[in-house]
Amino acid sequence: MNRLLLAALCLSALILAACAPTVLRQTAPTPLRVSFSSAGVLWSEGGRVTLARAPDFRQVQVKVPAGVTAVGWQVAGYERTPWVALGGLGLLLTADGRPVTVQAGRVVALSGTRAYREDGSTAGYDGGAGSGVLGRPDAVVTGGDGADYAVQGGSLYRLGSGGQTFLSGAAQPYLYADLTGAATANAPTAVTPDGRYTLTGAALERRDAAGVLLASLPHPAGVLGVVGNLIVTLQPGGTLRFFAPDLKELRP
Repeated sequence: MNRLLLAALCLSALILAACAPTVLRQTAPTPLRVSFSSAGVLWSEGGRVTLARAPDFRQVQVKVPAGVTAVGWQVAGYERTPWVALGGLGLLLTADGRPVTVQAGRVVALSGTRAYREDGSTAGYDGGAGSGVLGRPDAVVTGGDGADYAVQGGSLYRLGSGGQTFLSGAAQPYLYADLTGAATANAPTAVTPDGRYTLTGAALERRDAAGVLLASLPHPAGVLGVVGNLIVTLQPGGTLRFFAPDLKELRP
């Protein structure tokens, strides 16, 4: 092979290498953490915390230090207080403008009554200690009966003063409160006296207690919850949508 041909081949290889697509390593997106209550919706995404209070649902950015590990609404009588957990700093902060800070340790989940730490132990929103679960919970919720429920390692537990009560060894990915306690499902789910609502990833569905499909409409993936008598969905990026119990879409 002569030198001219070799030089031409080398130049062609360099040009092809320069034109080849570059593979970029992307970090995993920050998870969308959401909590619904009769007072509104609270969520964190991409390091930002947003509060949307009923009935107008105006979105307000809540300034908190970085490192949000959980968001939740404290339920105390008729009062609903939004809280943000900063596990790395060991703090709970109110998210409604009141300067309340509680030392709570490395919190990973919030229910309506308490904060759950990495080891499963708990702290009340006043900082007091309480019973929890043995080991880190994957998810917690306050059920329709007022008790807390936790999913841990594929098992569902009911939590009380006497410790944790095993309910199921086949817990599904999404934990939700129902009218009498809590349950799990394969997709985001909410239950009211008007039916069972599910976001399948392609549709928002309403079914009756027997599982019969009553209504369905196209809807992208997201999460859903109940705010008063509204079914509320949240999509990544902060898109809120509102529905009547029959799935008629409403404007707040």
